[in-house]
Amino acid sequence: MDEELTELASTAATALVSAMGTDLWQGARSLMRGILPRGGRRRRELTAALDAPAPAAAGDADLVDFWTAALAQLLDQDPTIAQKMRSLTQLREQVRPGSPIQVNSATHSGEVFAVQQGHQHIVSAARSDDGEERR
Repeated sequence: MDEELTELASTAATALVSAMGTDLWQGARSLMRGILPRGGRRRRELTAALDAPAPAAAGDADLVDFWTAALAQLLDQDPTIAQKMRSLTQLREQVRPGSPIQVNSATHSGEVFAVQQGHQHIVSAARSDDGEERR
């Protein structure tokens, strides 16, 4: 694969992962489905990755690597999808400069309380290691 197509795969993967957990995600996912091959095991695998329960891990280097490899493989098999892939790269340009991008995540029974452009006051009892409220 030539250098331009390799760069396109990388840029498209970054755009896709950056869209995860944002208002752009539905459009990005729709564009990706248009890029995927028709039928077959690989389409099922990549569709499952798109429909993963928590696609809010924007910025995750492992996800970018996964999608870069997948998109490079798709381009190698069918270079005619390059134009569709360029549409995916333009998603990042839809975000206005200076607009806040918020990514929230929690692991191991963690909780996320997130507010955009406002205040949030949380009052709760502290939890012990076993998850029970302490008073």
